[in-house]
Amino acid sequence: MAGPQLKSSDIYNVIIGTAGHIDHGKSTLVKALTGIDPDRLKEEKEREMTIDLGFAPFTLKNGQKVGIIDVPGHERFIKNMVAGATSIDVVLLIVAGDEGPNIQTREHVTIMQMLGLQRGIIVITKSDKADPDFLELVREVVRALVRGTFLENAPIVAVSALTGQGMDSLIDAINRSVLDAPPHEISGVFRMPIQRIFSAKGFGTVVTGVPISGRAKIGDVLEILPLGASGRIRNLQAYKADVPEIRAGHSSAIAITDVDYQRVERGMVAATPGYFKASLYVEARFKYVPDIPRPLRNLSPVKLHVGTKEADGRIVLLDKKALEPGEECYVQFRLDEPVVVAAGDPYIVRLQTPTYTIGGGRVLDSSDQKLKPFKDENLMKLVEKEAAISNRFSALEFALKEMGPRAVDLKEFAVAAQAPVESAEAAMRQFEASGKLLRFDGGRFMHVDAFEATMQFLKTRIEAFHQKNPLRAGLDLLILRMESKLEETLFRRAMDELVRRGVLAVENDKARLAGFTVKLSREDAEAAAEVERVLLQSKFATPRIDELYERFSRYNRERIDRVLGLLVDKGAVAQLKDGVLFHRETVEEAKRTLAHAIRERGSIEAAQVRDLIGTSRKFVIPLLEHLDDIGFTKRIENRRVLRQK
Repeated sequence: MAGPQLKSSDIYNVIIGTAGHIDHGKSTLVKALTGIDPDRLKEEKEREMTIDLGFAPFTLKNGQKVGIIDVPGHERFIKNMVAGATSIDVVLLIVAGDEGPNIQTREHVTIMQMLGLQRGIIVITKSDKADPDFLELVREVVRALVRGTFLENAPIVAVSALTGQGMDSLIDAINRSVLDAPPHEISGVFRMPIQRIFSAKGFGTVVTGVPISGRAKIGDVLEILPLGASGRIRNLQAYKADVPEIRAGHSSAIAITDVDYQRVERGMVAATPGYFKASLYVEARFKYVPDIPRPLRNLSPVKLHVGTKEADGRIVLLDKKALEPGEECYVQFRLDEPVVVAAGDPYIVRLQTPTYTIGGGRVLDSSDQKLKPFKDENLMKLVEKEAAISNRFSALEFALKEMGPRAVDLKEFAVAAQAPVESAEAAMRQFEASGKLLRFDGGRFMHVDAFEATMQFLKTRIEAFHQKNPLRAGLDLLILRMESKLEETLFRRAMDELVRRGVLAVENDKARLAGFTVKLSREDAEAAAEVERVLLQSKFATPRIDELYERFSRYNRERIDRVLGLLVDKGAVAQLKDGVLFHRETVEEAKRTLAHAIRERGSIEAAQVRDLIGTSRKFVIPLLEHLDDIGFTKRIENRRVLRQK
């Protein structure tokens, strides 16, 4: 892999790519522009046909280098073509001057359009083999073919790679188009779809491709996904020259340690560890090609082309029952094998049989579960995701909202947003300055919208409890927290804020709506009074719940349960373990008795408590455990002492 040295400033990180029908002169043109034959395989040279992707560096007039990807034109190798096309910024649409547009010319234009390309040049090759009138006809036909696409106003240059006719004009046009194209963003997390894999003596495994985002330098650790193997970068090349760093938009080769090249395949991704994962489910905005003569049905078998990966699966329409030609909708791809994608990635879809391009668009997200069609919550999230991908700051904010009801630290946020820590930290400061961030102890934070949603969830849960239990004073705080699955700090902060706003009230460790009051029927009020009187009178030998059912058989069990719940909520009755019920005054009496005895004796055993209050062990043990639980006493071996305040 050793080669001449090249600095990053010597490279303009934009990629040029060819497109067009087989035998229209793509590879010959690349060789004329660069001096390098992009057909590297023995079979390609023998058959004089491009089968796989070819690469060559092109030197701009300012001395900087850009890469040219030469793609195959034959229909049988369309997956190789798409694997290269996803990296292209400026396309050279090649049309033979002695033949004119053909089948793959049209499909390649469709593919480039679906990938979202915005810049290109139409190159009419073999101009020396066609008379002027026919060349003019080819120009007209091509103009008609690209009408309504990004190439509608593209320059048309007629050339002959053999005679050199028109090549200067083409080189000028390439320089203008390339320098007009914005260079790739290099501040993101490093990710490179792998195009080729080989083993180089002295360097081990080498993977090549065009990074989508970020930068990587010698010594960095990269992860190969979905393989899961990691290794350190041993050497780097861009355009056949050694470089200290590769960046998004560089045609790059990476020599990586500790990864067996025989286990790596095209379609895998080399990335900074921890930020990306492979998924069987991919959500996207999909546009159906306009000139297909039939609707697209739900669950149609398709091939998804994204990055350098081709994966079979089915397309699930999420907001339409069927898709008419030219229409768009939200979809989920349910794939047979996992792919590694990120929001904003362009993709192409082809039918499995017969095999032809039917549409494409931009990836919105990947997930670990199937999405149900026509579910408003899912569709609204996809609408938000689509709006966010066009703006990096919006995408970071959306990612923070998506983290939901939990406070996170900076690293967690960066990983979830698939952004470098520096970018995540800068965004966090902006969120805080605009009042969109809520801080917690330990450097943790969450989006205020997620906090508001957390409070709304708690309020809704309590409302539901009131509807189901109109005679209960409120929902136990411990139960509410357990059901909400919120961390303690967030739960307390949300509850405190709801109380401060006057939405909730908390009494006796139970939460209720601030305006809620228990409204008893006459029968319930009578039953509650009788049950409370019995428990008060029976003191330390109270009837258990099943005994209350028998004693008050004139009331049904549901009523007894309701009024007991009410008495417990009010704090009038304590419900202990093993179904023991004590009146509040009985518990207070026990506390006074035990406090006096322990102060005299230093500690006390259960048997001594039994004798003091004149009851049996079946009541004493639950009582002592209750006093331990509320922090009045503390058990040390078989004795109780008063807990220090």
